Amino acid sequence: MAERTCILSGKSLPRDRLIRFVAGPEGHAVVDLAEKLPGRGAWIELSADSLRRADHRKLLNRRIGAGFQDAESDIAQIAGMLRSRAIATAGMARRAGCLVGGSGKLAAEANGFVGLLAAPDASEREFRRLSSRLAVDWTSRSLAAEELGRIFGRDSLAFVGLRAGRAPKLAETLRLELTRMEAFSVSSACQAR
Repeated sequence: MAERTCILSGKSLPRDRLIRFVAGPEGHAVVDLAEKLPGRGAWIELSADSLRRADHRKLLNRRIGAGFQDAESDIAQIAGMLRSRAIATAGMARRAGCLVGGSGKLAAEANGFVGLLAAPDASEREFRRLSSRLAVDWTSRSLAAEELGRIFGRDSLAFVGLRAGRAPKLAETLRLELTRMEAFSVSSACQAR
């Protein structure tokens, strides 16, 4: 993955560990999570603390000519956008046939899973059992049962397995979006839902 330089630390990091900002039409910095907006971009490490320090030092103003409108509300909005991207990507994975919901179905179809998503309040014992049985490469406990359920058109769902077979790139994109969301949420203590 291509690397970019963080304007705060000066470190070259992979793009998945950074957030890109561009100058918006109203004169404020706009987050570019898809990395496709036109204009000269500035990259900052994926953490709320880094965004606060960059705002305090007016680094975005110097680099792209636009700063945050209100740093704290912008950080909360970014946390929500990262969560929405992860949920939308999970929805695409479900429609592509990559997601299987429910511990019973997962236990019955125990082959070919690369990831396991579990609600934070799901049974720890069942989580360990499914992780072991499915032999997944990674797990995530960052989406609530209601959010996992919404992906499948249900009220709630505790466990969802991810297969890469049909769409390996989509499966990797989902893992990446969840990792980015979790990194930002942990660093900022933002759990915007």
